[in-house]
Amino acid sequence: MASLVNKTLAAVLVLSGFRVAVAQDVSPRFATGVTAGAMSFSGGRSEQAMSVLLEFRPVSWLSFSATPGFGRTNFGSLSSTGPTDIPLASAARYSQASAPWSPAVVGSLSSVISTGKAGSTLGVGRTAMIAGAGLSVAPLRRTYLSGDVSHPLTSASGNGSADVWISRTIDFATPSVGYSAEIGTADSAATLARSVAGGIAFRLADPLTLAIDGGHGITPGAPRWTISVSLGTAYGGISSVSGGSLFGRLKNAFGSRATSSSGYSKSPSGGTSCRKVGTC
Repeated sequence: MASLVNKTLAAVLVLSGFRVAVAQDVSPRFATGVTAGAMSFSGGRSEQAMSVLLEFRPVSWLSFSATPGFGRTNFGSLSSTGPTDIPLASAARYSQASAPWSPAVVGSLSSVISTGKAGSTLGVGRTAMIAGAGLSVAPLRRTYLSGDVSHPLTSASGNGSADVWISRTIDFATPSVGYSAEIGTADSAATLARSVAGGIAFRLADPLTLAIDGGHGITPGAPRWTISVSLGTAYGGISSVSGGSLFGRLKNAFGSRATSSSGYSKSPSGGTSCRKVGTC
């Protein structure tokens, strides 16, 4: 695990070397938040979880975060309770407010530190490393089109995903709607996850934000439904690859399984059937 963490830190330094002129970011230097939610799969598995997001921005264009959590999962007569995997993430952001559509580009690297055994229903069960990239543009005033992609850099760490969403700021509220697609190979008897999601973030008192989000699977491989409630100073953003975005908040509560349900087995053939773990 030490070598994996060292690789993450080295990659962060590489990202930091690409610093260019960045538009002023209004996010606080230190930000925190709490997310609680529930998720259910068509195969009968359900999960409830709560996480705490801790974020530090040494400069406006660079952030580091950790998201420890605690959860409970149920499938038939079986249940498991305990700490969830802990994502340790870094993200570098470049934006050009004076350019047409005010584009913003984000790159991220994260190490997911496992707190359970391999095959744990509360997480991946092994330490993983994930890379991500995203883009946000503003074709209209206070209207944002965003998208991101993620890809695991270690084996048996789940599939990647591609998320797109649109957000519109109206006074103190920012509603969002989006679509997520799992990228990779489905496990035995499973289908790749496809889902839609929607949510709204209320700016209570700058920068304190209350966000309510939900999702619905449109393929059997996706969670049948998800719902989360977030409160804190770290949830006001609409940038991709961010804990403050629509899919970022859902992943804070449930990890990568919120958007990808296959690819977590070490077996080349796809490993455990989704029916055995209750996700299809």
